[in-house]
Amino acid sequence: MSVKETDVLIVGGGPTGVTLALELATQGIPFRIIDKELQRSDKSRALGVQPRTLELLNRHGDVRKFISRGNLSSGTTFYVDGKKATDVDISGLAEDTPFPLILIISQVETEEFLDECLANHGFAVERGLEAGCIVQDSDGVTVQLSKPDGTEETVRAKYVVGADGAHSCVRRAATGLTFEGAAYPQDFILCDASIRNSSIAWNRFSLCMGRGSLAVFPLKDGTCRVVASRMDADDDIDPKLEDFQAMLNQLYPDAGELYNPTWITRFHLHHRGVNGYRDNRLFVAGDAAHIHSPAGAQGMNTGIQDAINLGWKLAKVIRGERPDSFLDSYDRERRPIGQHLLETSDKMFTWGCSSNPFFVTFRNIVFKWVLPWFVSSRSRRANIFKFISEFGISYKDSSIVATASGFSGSVVGGDRVPDKMIRSAGKKRHFHELLTPETHHLVLFAGVGDDAAEKEAISEADSHFKSNNPDKAKLHVIFNESTEVDGVSGHSDIGNQLHKEFGIWKPSYVYIRPDGYVEHIGLLTRLQELSEWLA
Repeated sequence: MSVKETDVLIVGGGPTGVTLALELATQGIPFRIIDKELQRSDKSRALGVQPRTLELLNRHGDVRKFISRGNLSSGTTFYVDGKKATDVDISGLAEDTPFPLILIISQVETEEFLDECLANHGFAVERGLEAGCIVQDSDGVTVQLSKPDGTEETVRAKYVVGADGAHSCVRRAATGLTFEGAAYPQDFILCDASIRNSSIAWNRFSLCMGRGSLAVFPLKDGTCRVVASRMDADDDIDPKLEDFQAMLNQLYPDAGELYNPTWITRFHLHHRGVNGYRDNRLFVAGDAAHIHSPAGAQGMNTGIQDAINLGWKLAKVIRGERPDSFLDSYDRERRPIGQHLLETSDKMFTWGCSSNPFFVTFRNIVFKWVLPWFVSSRSRRANIFKFISEFGISYKDSSIVATASGFSGSVVGGDRVPDKMIRSAGKKRHFHELLTPETHHLVLFAGVGDDAAEKEAISEADSHFKSNNPDKAKLHVIFNESTEVDGVSGHSDIGNQLHKEFGIWKPSYVYIRPDGYVEHIGLLTRLQELSEWLA
């Protein structure tokens, strides 16, 4: 049997796997992506796409067209014992992004968008291929693939990434990777259906507490999802539409009447996390590395961002631009994110879905009387949204990012790169549009006011870096608003807002990774520190 070779084999064609394929395609790295299922599921599954994920996906396609397929949520309405307790508004909390709201959309649409982006590179998920025996050695990984008709093929890859869910065969093939955790005791029921005579707000979702708990997510075209956790439910009886309607009538009386269900199911939730994201040439991402409650709508988003973190690093190592040990940074950067997510979503889940009658009584009192006061503070809402939106993710403790000496700006090495409007060749555009995903970017900020650099100083720094640019990074110059840039290759910072977001007033540089996080940042007078860092 002949052996087919590739650089990276991705096992699993869900959102995590396809996102990794997109990153590798952008980098020009040979790969294959397989999935054992012959076709995608037509069930809605994961619904929430967070603002940070929208930012990152916009690097691969026009995410605004994707957004038009769903509903943007401006917040949450809480109900307690059938009465409205409070609204939590997230509008205006994120001012440094064109995507400040959560997108509520079927996973069917998310997968379709990702498939379309991948097709633009000439690739697609190979369906009906199941990974069997996976054996790694010091030079690569040998994988046996099988088709439904029994035919087999052997693939030899430099690296294999398991994006194949909670029962990952890649994780099981690894040595020493554990998946510790347990199942939650609660029984959950889910229904996607049309709704009529409804008073629900289509630009927000509702969380309802009482005897049991209920969540209502508006979808497109007059449909919604209802998820419920019942107390004293009979596990032997499958849920019916009437069960959901009864809970709506109890916990959200004016929601409306459900009809024409397209999906009714019951399920149990688990919370588990892997003890390492890498075993030599095997990697895990998404649900293969972490599964948890859907509280906060973080799961799919975290998997997508696992893939974005890993993709460019694999490319660097495969091209020989970084040592193999560089890939250890994937585990060091992403596993703490996954662990924090497990811990936080577990707490949120306990508050929202506990079946202990004494705790339920206490929780309902808190939600009715304390929650309205708590969310009345914009700063408290902003802190919550920073976590939920995933804008707050930072790798500042990573060993592969740094901040130059003497720099005191608000953005440091490892932080997300903020976005604001700039002017390029007389036209307004978002700064993030410059940050294409195939390479690093060096951004030179001219500074503001009396401290601003002359054009000659910027040109000198530009020339200095071009002579020492091992990553083949793209260079961009951001002048302050008052600087005349005609005839000069650069962009104008409208209202100096981008300078402000970075906390930059003196001439400075920002070295940005392909995944949209700061690798190195400092004053322009310390540009030599970046050169030494890259050397």
